[in-house]
Amino acid sequence: MASGRRAANLDERLPRGRHGLSREAVTESQRNRILQAMIEVVAERGYPETRVVDVISVAGVSRKTFYELFSSKEDCFLAAYDLLLANLLGDTARGYESKKGAPWAERVAAGLAALLDDLAEHPDEARFAIVEVLAAGPRALARRDAALRQFTGFLDAGRSETSVELPGITSLSLAGGINELLYTEILHGAASRLPSRLPDLMFWIVLPFLGPERAADERERIRLSTAER
Repeated sequence: MASGRRAANLDERLPRGRHGLSREAVTESQRNRILQAMIEVVAERGYPETRVVDVISVAGVSRKTFYELFSSKEDCFLAAYDLLLANLLGDTARGYESKKGAPWAERVAAGLAALLDDLAEHPDEARFAIVEVLAAGPRALARRDAALRQFTGFLDAGRSETSVELPGITSLSLAGGINELLYTEILHGAASRLPSRLPDLMFWIVLPFLGPERAADERERIRLSTAER
């Protein structure tokens, strides 16, 4: 990826001829373009139907360059997936931390809102990271599982605010359910609708930790704050 949050713009190409760029800068540009192309092609065709030749065509690099940077289609997919997950989890963490000192539910809502906004704004990346990862083999599935377990950390902090002895699988079950909703919406081309799901998702998250009344209050708080935007 580029030094910013997103992969390099595919319209940006290295200047032809002598350009004075370092070998490192050239390699970084090529790698960025290949990763962005992998995301674009997989989102359009699906992982099983994506070929290296399709990726290098979009990226504007040679097959030789591709295999100098990646050992296989899977290797390239995993590199792009790791970076997208870092972006998504990073946005979630920044949203969560932006409400430092606020009640746990408000912090989770801020983190989840950042995640949903990110997915809605980048539908190709959303499809790549949430839908197509399921078709990319066991190594990709292991990374997906690790990401889900990392996300549970935001949810599990709710245990400090409840006197109820909850099952150990509570947060993982919630994270899995959230992921399933994301999958369904993105699969059907409705990523733009994800931010509107925040009030109901927060009701579901808060319910086991703080009970139905607090869950209903949190859902209403988010609805009102959304309506005021």
